[in-house]
Amino acid sequence: MTHEEPLDLGATELSEAEEARVRREHDLDRPEVFDRRNDVDRRSRTRSNLLPEELGAGSADPEAQAREVLRDSDVRTEIPESAPDTMAERRESGA
Repeated sequence: MTHEEPLDLGATELSEAEEARVRREHDLDRPEVFDRRNDVDRRSRTRSNLLPEELGAGSADPEAQAREVLRDSDVRTEIPESAPDTMAERRESGA
């Protein structure tokens, strides 16, 4: 993914209108704005070092890989209803 491609919400149960509102509100169609607001470029540089167990497999572009992981995490944090099929179930405490 490049800085120009819209960010993916994954499969959601949002209506088309609601998804359009969420995309505008969170700059998902303007990834350069999303990245700047979330400091993705700086964070990806500090997280692009491969772990010892990853060195064997390697990575063509560790910084780009870190950027995508951070973007995905930021989208899921900002928009909890994104990709509901991969979200952890949250339950209220019984206490």
